[in-house]
Amino acid sequence: MIQLFNISKSYQMGENTIKALDDISLQISEGEFLAIIGPSGSGKSTLMNILGILDKATVGEYYLNKRNLMRVSDRKISKIRNRKIGFIFQQFNLMPRLTAFENVELPLVYRGVGKAVRKRVVLKSLERVGLLDKKKHLPAQLSGGQQQRIAIARAIAGSPEIILADEPTGALDSKTGEEVMSLLKEIHREGNTLIMITHDQEIAQQAERIIEIKDGKLCEWNKL
Repeated sequence: MIQLFNISKSYQMGENTIKALDDISLQISEGEFLAIIGPSGSGKSTLMNILGILDKATVGEYYLNKRNLMRVSDRKISKIRNRKIGFIFQQFNLMPRLTAFENVELPLVYRGVGKAVRKRVVLKSLERVGLLDKKKHLPAQLSGGQQQRIAIARAIAGSPEIILADEPTGALDSKTGEEVMSLLKEIHREGNTLIMITHDQEIAQQAERIIEIKDGKLCEWNKL
């Protein structure tokens, strides 16, 4: 599904060039559950941004379903991202003035989905994460765990091929984090490709495969 070939990403900091990723090659299969770990500053967030086509590599090739995204216009990239990738963030990234229903609905609005279809899909997604009764609540009226479940509902509403979860339990207590991980694993078992960024090795061990980023370079773990 995803193929990265010799991906590097550099940033200019004054007179210095900082290489955030250094010659990364990686393949991710359809339906896989992959964890990417690494300390702060290792390059894992940069890799997530490239996988989520939020940013482009300086050099290298990125193929999604055999299509080279490095040769696709920014306008088309936005459409591909909206249709193919669902995002789950550590800080939830919910719109504070929108209800739970409206937050889940938002990506479908951007996609141009009709109102009747949007309503059906949003209600189904909220039911899937067990928060149908919270559809009229604002984010401030929800617990951290509930907000992350709304974020998951938003991510799955558009039936994306890939779900990218950036530290999905990082802002949660351990019990709530376990509940969120249980939900993510259920969603993966339903056939979704799940890519998770985390610094927590115990969380990473729940994935099928683990890769580590150190100083912009990639190495793969052998799970115990």
